[in-house]
Amino acid sequence: MNTARAELRKLLTLPSLPLTALLTWTANLVLTYAYRAAGSRGEPLGDDAALAPLGYTQAGFLVFGVLAAASEHQEGGQIRTTLLAVPRRLPLQAAKALALAALTLPVAAATAITSTLSAGEATWTPAATAYLTLTTLLGAAVASVVRRAVPAVILLLGLYFIAGPLLRAWSATSAAYLPDTAALDPSRGAAATIAWTLTALTLAAFTVDRRDA
Repeated sequence: MNTARAELRKLLTLPSLPLTALLTWTANLVLTYAYRAAGSRGEPLGDDAALAPLGYTQAGFLVFGVLAAASEHQEGGQIRTTLLAVPRRLPLQAAKALALAALTLPVAAATAITSTLSAGEATWTPAATAYLTLTTLLGAAVASVVRRAVPAVILLLGLYFIAGPLLRAWSATSAAYLPDTAALDPSRGAAATIAWTLTALTLAAFTVDRRDA
């Protein structure tokens, strides 16, 4: 737990994270208002105004996770100092994931509440909060493997906003296996999101444990 607290303090010192969180929440607020205004005019922008904005603002949580994980590899090689202090890499990766989840949870909850409560769908709030938190962890796992923020962001946004929609359009059955389906239909995509996140975290832990800093 001491390692997790140290990792949390480290994340709190990154200026990019509060900025990303604020921009993401603000974008979600604007989108939520747009969806609600369109619905009140009888011109709905989608089938589910409670979850649809999250389909876009999940990009902010992917970036949040990438920045949190990639920062140590880019800012003067801080990861080497971390490994000197905590040489056991697998427990270190677990502590990093725990710290990031703790930091993400309130941001995810605030974002989910903005969308779901305004649309009168409060029952979706816990699922949306969990989804956004898992999405952040998946982003961090990919960044831990890639070790560079820009390639990781390009890879993730390409998967979520290009490959995913194309696969769903090509085959409706593929939706159950994509990591972002839960943003559109939590009851259908929750298992896929959990599986993708756990797989990415496992791959990141294995990669970090095996390679040089």
